[in-house]
Amino acid sequence: MRCPYCGRNSERSTYCTNCGRDLRIPPNQPPQGYPTSAPRQQPPYQQPRPVPPASGYPSHAAPTPQQAHRTRQPEAPPPPRPPAPAPPAPEAPAPFPPHTLEHLHALEAGALAYTILDTTTDNKRKKTTRITYPKSVAWQQVATLLKAFKETQEEPYETIVIQGYLPSDPGLYSFTNGQLVFDRNVRLGGQTLNRYQIETGNGFEVDSVRIVLSEE
Repeated sequence: MRCPYCGRNSERSTYCTNCGRDLRIPPNQPPQGYPTSAPRQQPPYQQPRPVPPASGYPSHAAPTPQQAHRTRQPEAPPPPRPPAPAPPAPEAPAPFPPHTLEHLHALEAGALAYTILDTTTDNKRKKTTRITYPKSVAWQQVATLLKAFKETQEEPYETIVIQGYLPSDPGLYSFTNGQLVFDRNVRLGGQTLNRYQIETGNGFEVDSVRIVLSEE
């Protein structure tokens, strides 16, 4: 008998002597006692869960402009701009601080325009004039005070004081933009001289300049 499974001749009619198959069962029929393999059932379809958006809002609703504004990351501020360099100070037309009256009067060429605030007198011996002009470097303060002195001096007064003030701070009791004091007929030893005493700023600043010059 030829085995329908392995194709060889078998001496027995019940089981194949070569492969051991049961010859009583056709090849297309599973042997008795063996469980038939049932078709694998597919698991029921499950809809995937929606992934929440990164912004925290439901996927079906777009964020409102107010919500989008709250969740928007703040922008980094732009780097600060370096301060603009200060313009160079004007050069004095004469040596400064002046060592002679000639140097002092040569500074007047760079004097600034000024405005007289008021003038007070003391028994025709002392006259004080207060002026205001823009903030400037030390030599320009001296030049402006000297110009105001020449334009407002009067012969009868022994002492003439020109006090400078900043336009934004006219002050009440002290100068803020330089002071010039001119004393007439001052006795120094055996000489009688006219004396200039000039201070810049308010007289107490670190960079304030004090000038004392005399003329015969």
